[in-house]
Amino acid sequence: MTRIDLSGGLVVVTGGAGSIGSAIAVQAAQAGAHVAVCDTNNDAAETIAAEIRSNGAVSQSFHLDVTDPVAVKEMMQRAVEELGPMCGLVTAHGLLRTAPLAVQSHNDWQRMMAVNVDGTFHAIQSAVPHLQSTAGAIVTLGSVSAFIGSADGGGYTTSKGAVLSLSYAAAGELAPKGIRVNNVAPGWVDGGFTHQALEASNDPDALRRKANALHPLGRMATPGDVANAVVWLLSDQASFITGSMLLVDGGFMIQHNG
Repeated sequence: MTRIDLSGGLVVVTGGAGSIGSAIAVQAAQAGAHVAVCDTNNDAAETIAAEIRSNGAVSQSFHLDVTDPVAVKEMMQRAVEELGPMCGLVTAHGLLRTAPLAVQSHNDWQRMMAVNVDGTFHAIQSAVPHLQSTAGAIVTLGSVSAFIGSADGGGYTTSKGAVLSLSYAAAGELAPKGIRVNNVAPGWVDGGFTHQALEASNDPDALRRKANALHPLGRMATPGDVANAVVWLLSDQASFITGSMLLVDGGFMIQHNG
């Protein structure tokens, strides 16, 4: 199989210090990309960028609050000036606040929408002028939560449904400009939000067994599983794929179809 090659192009990863975002950043660098690791956590973002540089690749960290459209636009411009032409954008940022809808606070609801939905919109909008010249690609991070109800996750599922719809809309609008847009929807991932849930659980071993059992393949995804799909979608190997949603869920959605 032909090796994925992103040589010399800039890939911007929002949420790049998270478990999934960092795996994407590392794999994009391994494919030859210059990587902008963007996150609100400066130190964690720089740790990932330094790891990438230590392996001989090109990377720089950027502080980024995706809810600030001016900051997003300025960061994209800086990244291009310092790291070269942009070939890819990955929106791996995300926020989860669990509560039943009946008691979900307005502030938590608004914050999830601001980060998950508005942040994705700001990133796409700011990246388009840079991606037009390279016929680049955008991959948004979704979730199987976009398709199923959750007793305590109504706000999160709503936000991920909106991200998927935004991805479809962007794909149709940007295809004539040569820009591809796709969405990757993981099931439970062994990192990030799942680790937070495990830490808060009274019986983390039981919760892990339950999470693994939700997937017919018998385990949760690793961050690397998700990164594999994302980096492939960024590459020329997926050059005729746009407007698609790729499940990386170990068969999770099989039991919710039909």
